[in-house]
Amino acid sequence: MTVLEALILGIIQGLTEFLPISSSGHLVAASYFFGIEEGGLSFSIILHVATAMAIIVVYWGSVLGIAKEFFLMLFDIARLKGPCLSKSKYRKYAVYIIIASIPAAFVGILLEDFIDGLFKSIYVIPFTFFLTAVVLAFSNAASRENTTRLEDLGAKKSLLVGCFQALAIVPGLSRSGTTLAGGLFLGLMREEALELSFLMAVPAILGSLLLDIAKVFDTALSLSLPVVLAGFISSTATGCLSIVLFKKMVKKNMTYLFCAYLVLASCIVLILA
Repeated sequence: MTVLEALILGIIQGLTEFLPISSSGHLVAASYFFGIEEGGLSFSIILHVATAMAIIVVYWGSVLGIAKEFFLMLFDIARLKGPCLSKSKYRKYAVYIIIASIPAAFVGILLEDFIDGLFKSIYVIPFTFFLTAVVLAFSNAASRENTTRLEDLGAKKSLLVGCFQALAIVPGLSRSGTTLAGGLFLGLMREEALELSFLMAVPAILGSLLLDIAKVFDTALSLSLPVVLAGFISSTATGCLSIVLFKKMVKKNMTYLFCAYLVLASCIVLILA
């Protein structure tokens, strides 16, 4: 892989990770059509870690608050006081995100080899692109009067949102799109559902890294340092931009544009492949 190819893949990853159009699907399509050897799932995880850095940069206040309150909660539990969730909304965030991460971890461990195979196939992408568009369209229509805030989500609904995230392990199904849709279907306000979607990405990405750490390490060693840095830096920078853009579009209720794009992309990939 060349520096230019890594740069292209990093930009694609950063732009598409947080927009509801599936970064994994676009990476598979780009690798197929441009003949880029992107290392399958392993290099994809490296780029995903870069976009996790983008979440920390943009949502540093929430990330810091969650991390701080998580350890304070563990301290309270150790002193037999219980989790004391009423002390801070960030304690609730931490618990809900942990619960929501369970389904994806379960699916990722059980179906790792199957999922890795899907990352090498272009033929699943048109159908998963189209399915993402359908899910987004229905969630957008169903969420016009949502009033629930994130701290009021509850454990059961958190688990259900996690099930939406687990579906997005398949390339072409957008993680941000499915988790946003899950939050909207369960009554969360648009901005709250979007923040949950972004925050859920951090443990999901780090979990994928730990699960496949040996392959990721081998992939990183097989590439030159400039190649790895080009992909990582470009992915982080464009990831920050796409987060800011998506927040504005969700606030203005413009997610229907992504539905139209995904239908068009589905048709193009299907025809070309």
